[in-house]
Amino acid sequence: MMLRLSLPPIDSHPASAPETKPSKVKAWLDGLLRQPSPVETARIVGDALAATNRVGMADSRRLEIAELYWSAANTLWPILEQQFARAVQPLDGVPLDAAKAALTLANEMSVAYKHLLVRESERRLVLTGPRLLLALVHRCLQCTARILVNSYLSYAPVPPKTWLDAHAVYAFASERHLSQLTVNAETADMTPERAYLQTLLLALANPYGFLPGQLATVAQYLQAHCHLAKLTEVAPVHRMAKAVAIVPVGHDFPPFSANKGGAVEGSKIYLLTYDLAFQLQEQLRALEGGGPPPAEVGRDAAARAHYVALLKRLLRQWAMPPARQFNRLPSRARVVMCAGLAGVWQYSRGDHGGAAHPARGLPAMSTCQILNHTPVGYALRQTEGHHAALRIGDLIALRVESRPGLQVAMIRWFRNTFRGSGLEFGCELLSEAPEAAAAIAEHASPGSLAPVVVLPEEHAPGGADGAPPQIIVPAGAFQLEQAISLRRGENPGFAVLTKLVEQGPGFELYEYVAVS
Repeated sequence: MMLRLSLPPIDSHPASAPETKPSKVKAWLDGLLRQPSPVETARIVGDALAATNRVGMADSRRLEIAELYWSAANTLWPILEQQFARAVQPLDGVPLDAAKAALTLANEMSVAYKHLLVRESERRLVLTGPRLLLALVHRCLQCTARILVNSYLSYAPVPPKTWLDAHAVYAFASERHLSQLTVNAETADMTPERAYLQTLLLALANPYGFLPGQLATVAQYLQAHCHLAKLTEVAPVHRMAKAVAIVPVGHDFPPFSANKGGAVEGSKIYLLTYDLAFQLQEQLRALEGGGPPPAEVGRDAAARAHYVALLKRLLRQWAMPPARQFNRLPSRARVVMCAGLAGVWQYSRGDHGGAAHPARGLPAMSTCQILNHTPVGYALRQTEGHHAALRIGDLIALRVESRPGLQVAMIRWFRNTFRGSGLEFGCELLSEAPEAAAAIAEHASPGSLAPVVVLPEEHAPGGADGAPPQIIVPAGAFQLEQAISLRRGENPGFAVLTKLVEQGPGFELYEYVAVS
């Protein structure tokens, strides 16, 4: 097959030609890497590589230069990640610059190796066998993975044509019978197909909803278990069954679960995750039965609980993705919001005369616009100069214009524009009637009441059982199955925490049972 990839045009006579002598490029890169500012260094390296990618030169020289830049990029990327991977959103200042530099560098590295792969694929006579072609396929897939990782860590959109070219590179490798070949002796289990599988499964895991640190855990898991997933061009007998995803070859978007529907024109391949789902189920059964988690996860109870929750999420995304229950309805309503348990508690104490102009002592509200909504959540965009600092899992208080009452929700995903404004995020509604209260462990000193927010029991239509009553408490304040003294207004009472539902930055959400 003819390999067609998205590449910038080559200028044979540039007005300002970049340095292309490998010895000088190496000396220049070595000097830059000793500079104290990694963000500025990465920006300079990315700009120089972009210029190099757009001038003509011999393939052997382009390969040598690309390998020099690849070595420098692998030194810079981990340092840049430290600047933005755990930063609050929307990114600003140094974290924003670091994310832009990391993504630009990854994108230009991909362009460099795609140039080489296209040229090598056009050769009619190859005296060295498929070794160089295989290495270039692997490098292109590695660059794709790096683009995706940098995009997901910064919650930024994947650059255009990334998926289109990734699908084309894998299809080319499969047609040339390279997809199952080992890349090198040091990584005997790494083949182009496994590298491609890792990118597909990572995209299916809903990475824009990962908590800080979870992407690295999922990447390690995929390195060990991605071989359990299978790619096939033969449509499964039950195409709409769970544990099947469609890979849209010839289109610029990632794989999607088959049970979510949607028609795709042109060729497609199928990703089967039955064996991977079975492995996940067995691991969860062992962990919930008291077995130890992997050593890198940690041994404390909180780390164990977070790892179990992550595996359950992966099982849901890879094997049992929920079909959409509600259509998203467009809206342009204005919303004011604040983040954090303290703010939710203060605003849920009652109507404070309009959240857009809070009374003295109340947290400042920021303004958002609804993009679309369902009965269980909103997609929002920040719209004004003052932006609340947000994280995945944050608790937020919402007040929608022309709608009475306060709502409480949790942030589930981000979509960053890299413009320092216009951050988009999705939130899941927890309650439309939050109630500020105070709680203390039974028999504890009355002077240490903790602010908590009660989410009253919801009654479903027709008398059916609704959501049980829940309570939001400060992180670490109480424990599961603990009895607490709960003061709701002037009415003291007692409750027992029966189930840990969620954990987020600075808070825990429990179901509880009131006792007399």
